[in-house]
Amino acid sequence: MAQPFKHDAASLLDFFSQSGRGFYVPYYQRNYSWDEENATKLIEDIFSSIKRTLTKPENSIFLGTVILHDEKNVQTNVHSDTPNLLTKVSNVVDGQQRITSIAILACVIAAQISQTVPRLRALAGSAAEFDKLARELNDELPDIRKFFSVEITKTGAQPALKPKIIRAGDVSANPVSDQWTLSGDIDSFYRSNTSSFLSKFIAGIAIDAVPTDERIGSVLRVFQEKISEEIQAADADLASGLLSANGIADGSLQNFMAYPPTWTTIAALAPDEQLVYFGGMLLLAVCSFLKNSCHLVVIECLDLGLVFDMFQSLNATGTPLTAFEVFKPQIVKAWSTGYSTVIKPQVDRIERVFETESNSSDKEELTDKVIVSSALVFNGLERSRRFSEERDWLTDTLEGSMSAGAPTQKSIDFVTTIADQAEYFLTFVKPRRSPKNSATFGLCNHLTIMGLTPQQADRAGLCVFYLRDAGHQFAHSVLSVFYAKLLRSQSNAAGRTAAAAEFVAVCEATAAFFTLYMGAQHGRFPDSDYRALFQAAAGNISVANGAANQTSAFVKSAFRQALENQNIYDAGDAAAARQIWVGMAKENAWYSRKAVCRFALFASAHDAAPDIAAGNEGLFTDGMANSADLLNCRVWHSSSYEVIEHVATRDQPSSIKFAAHFDATIYPVTSHNKLGTLSRAI
Repeated sequence: MAQPFKHDAASLLDFFSQSGRGFYVPYYQRNYSWDEENATKLIEDIFSSIKRTLTKPENSIFLGTVILHDEKNVQTNVHSDTPNLLTKVSNVVDGQQRITSIAILACVIAAQISQTVPRLRALAGSAAEFDKLARELNDELPDIRKFFSVEITKTGAQPALKPKIIRAGDVSANPVSDQWTLSGDIDSFYRSNTSSFLSKFIAGIAIDAVPTDERIGSVLRVFQEKISEEIQAADADLASGLLSANGIADGSLQNFMAYPPTWTTIAALAPDEQLVYFGGMLLLAVCSFLKNSCHLVVIECLDLGLVFDMFQSLNATGTPLTAFEVFKPQIVKAWSTGYSTVIKPQVDRIERVFETESNSSDKEELTDKVIVSSALVFNGLERSRRFSEERDWLTDTLEGSMSAGAPTQKSIDFVTTIADQAEYFLTFVKPRRSPKNSATFGLCNHLTIMGLTPQQADRAGLCVFYLRDAGHQFAHSVLSVFYAKLLRSQSNAAGRTAAAAEFVAVCEATAAFFTLYMGAQHGRFPDSDYRALFQAAAGNISVANGAANQTSAFVKSAFRQALENQNIYDAGDAAAARQIWVGMAKENAWYSRKAVCRFALFASAHDAAPDIAAGNEGLFTDGMANSADLLNCRVWHSSSYEVIEHVATRDQPSSIKFAAHFDATIYPVTSHNKLGTLSRAI
């Protein structure tokens, strides 16, 4: 009897590199639906797992199951415009979101390699290691391209590489769907959002110039920003750890470098040269880990009926346990007879929050967010949203907090931190965005009950709404520390007043820091600076480090230093600091980050007047109090302030989202260089 299906645990390289095989997403599948949340989880899992190999060498990632059904009759003018163009076409019954996202990620990695190699080669005169690393990264490109392209060996193929994944589409169109084409116009044959992106990138269009819809663009942006951030943050400690992992037999990063550096040579380089090399090492490790240590279970079915039976079976399993539910028995055991009186109230706080979710997937997602944030806030550790990493952190931290097998005050602080984080997420992160033109806000009402004045609650609420709308997740970790202080102060009137003022001050400082950073840098979020607030050996605000640094003054000082480290601030000269920042910020297209742009406009125009001083034309100065009250929650949600007017870009955009608000007649730019007519962006 013939085997009805085959199954295999495959590395991503094994899965994507089968010669002549393309993946076809049938018409009954959903559209591509990944968002920033999904993309963030994937890319953070990869970097977290790479770092984890430094202490757990065999560490790897399981990325789920893919179910395929091979086409027995690959149809011309349905799957391709030329007979026998591909060796095999596999219908993707389950897993299309995942493999499509991995293909997009591979494009970002390929683009990053293309940017990094010239930087390494430019420094080849400083050490031979730079040229060797550049060659190793270049050698990765053929394998990385296999993740998003399939090579066509048929005569006349132009280009030889085609998108690895295409989709069925509108049956009334001509062609009726995406089709692999021998040499036809890519805009005619690859029309879905995903295959259009892949085909244009393969054609050699720079990744930032490839037009995308909002869905693809958001995923692409997450991948680009996270990879750029991690490469820039790579330091000597990480590079040394990677070098050690390179020599560990059977480790996930064994021999990822064919030409490991002479460490004394690297140590003798200038600091900026070292950082370029360390970033290149990390990028090479990413390529190796993605290819060889990220795995799928691949199920290939011969019978289409069996395919759907299997799909239903795999997606109709029982409710999975979350990491905290698995961990709870350890808490009960640790406190034993003292559980009910000492620690159960904190566990109840945690469970009340998790039980607000009505289905298992939402409950698991909320648990993931709370535990990952708790790890950073409690002892400055980075953890991905993987069950195994969450479970290990919970277990290791509890055991490490105990003395002679008995819980200590640190153990209580540990569980209390998770409870505080849970309540913070329930109150600040989980609620939906308030409707347009709202006059009252649940968050502000809650903060008033917690002891803030109405004015304080409104200002803190504005900052939280802004940071949420900007997608700035790390900011919540900082704010949650001071919200926990507010929770602790509720029984003391004077303490509550002080904690309320400090909470507002930190909200304002965080919003200001984020705006200044993004306005001048614009390339990435300042996530590494937030991590430093919880990880710095010289002093941090983590719970495990104690409360001494948990002050608004400490946070503000850290933010100023972070800005100065980026050369966009001068802590010793306020006037110079302003000019430094303005000089950098005016070169950025702010409107591409709408929330940051809106907040900056509100902040600059709030109770302000035009600045007529020489050199400050176009800027604001202080005006009369209450002349323009723009920094409040009501204005932030007002439909009257949804539209941002901006000066036209120097070059015509490759993708115009709102054509009705765009005047194309100003291009090509001739008489003006950076200024043009006003256009609008929603």
